[in-house]
Amino acid sequence: MKSTQDPKEGEKGKRPKKIGFVDPQGDSAGQDVRKSTERTYRKSTYPRESMAAMARKSSVLILSRLLGPAMTSSRADRMLHDRTSMYVVPRFQNTYRLESKHPLCRETMQTLMDQFLKSYLDEYKYVPKRAKQLAESVSEELRNQFKLCQFERYRFVALVTVGDKKMQDFRCVARALWDPEKDDCLSSTYEAPCFFVVASVWVVYFE
Repeated sequence: MKSTQDPKEGEKGKRPKKIGFVDPQGDSAGQDVRKSTERTYRKSTYPRESMAAMARKSSVLILSRLLGPAMTSSRADRMLHDRTSMYVVPRFQNTYRLESKHPLCRETMQTLMDQFLKSYLDEYKYVPKRAKQLAESVSEELRNQFKLCQFERYRFVALVTVGDKKMQDFRCVARALWDPEKDDCLSSTYEAPCFFVVASVWVVYFE
């Protein structure tokens, strides 16, 4: 006996299912499912600024960084985008003063420099291989001694030369372009039986 089943009923399981989108804000009950061929587009939430607004924002950040207080590189990288105000008090205010309140006293510093070299090198055991370390340490200590005097608006550069005494001739010459009224240079020498030290400190006025 042949079955009278409709051939269309057997093909129901083979038909592809339709996919639809339901609005999450509305009530899904009682609404028709859209067809699979239709597409829905969501509104973009990415903030898009105009070119003028971006340029204005970058200029404000640059001005605030230039006028603000000095920061380390790591801190500046973290705080760059947080500082949006350009009305920041600058680091240095105009004093309208062209002279130093505490100028350099050449006679006092020359005496201090001679005494420092004598006290530092009298008991030093000289080794030719350590001459470089001796020059570095003496120059650093000399610069620190000048800084402790707290002369206002001055920068110090110390230059020290160390050499062996082997019956040779030695000349130390230096040249610089500076202001003779405000800049100065102090030099001192120290001689031992087996070595010598020539120290110079350049005092440059920094307004």
